[in-house]
Amino acid sequence: MADIDSTVAHFRNSQWANSLISSEDYIAIPTDSRRPKPSGEDGFFGGTIATPSTIPHVLTLQRRQLAAPQSQPPTWLPATKQDAAAAGTPTPGANPADIVMIYDLGGSGIAGHPSTVHGGVVATMIDEAMSLAVAAHHTAPVSPSSGPVDKNPRPKIFTVQLDVRYKKPVTTPQLLVVRSRVVARIGRKFWVRAQAVQEDEAGAGGHLEWAKRKVVKADAMAFWIVTPEGQQKL
Repeated sequence: MADIDSTVAHFRNSQWANSLISSEDYIAIPTDSRRPKPSGEDGFFGGTIATPSTIPHVLTLQRRQLAAPQSQPPTWLPATKQDAAAAGTPTPGANPADIVMIYDLGGSGIAGHPSTVHGGVVATMIDEAMSLAVAAHHTAPVSPSSGPVDKNPRPKIFTVQLDVRYKKPVTTPQLLVVRSRVVARIGRKFWVRAQAVQEDEAGAGGHLEWAKRKVVKADAMAFWIVTPEGQQKL
């Protein structure tokens, strides 16, 4: 796996990614799930979809100052457009993300339809960003060191329920940015929201690079639990 410096250098070639990296509110941290481990843990995210034709590059940014989540379970994502209108915006974009993951999508290796990322892969990328948001609130700040890791520094965290609302197709090859935020916590239970965002497709409206519209491709909410040390089952 590439170290943080080389990964940051790769993403600085994109003006959008560079603007995210340059924010003083965030720091680049290791994407630990991209590190192969002797136990075989993270084999899917660090091996199967870490190839030139799948997701060759990933950069994780963590907010330096995390806001304390609320202590009451949030309202789940509205089921219908009418519910959404009554409830307001389910995931306000103005709220700062705890974790921002920048994915460089490689191409056909993650496609369902031509130039369209398979929905299961989209859910995987969202789920991974959510797991890092939970870990950020549950553990001490992650060191930016990029040395070898044998064990996963994250606690044993599991997705109990994941609700993904697909709004528009996620295109490939292209960058995808996933913003995730813990909105509520009660003990070892966490509620997390996330959005997957892409820029306007190339040539759509002829916008300049810096002015391209950011489009929410998927909106998600999940319920997570952190298990006691050594406990494998929910």
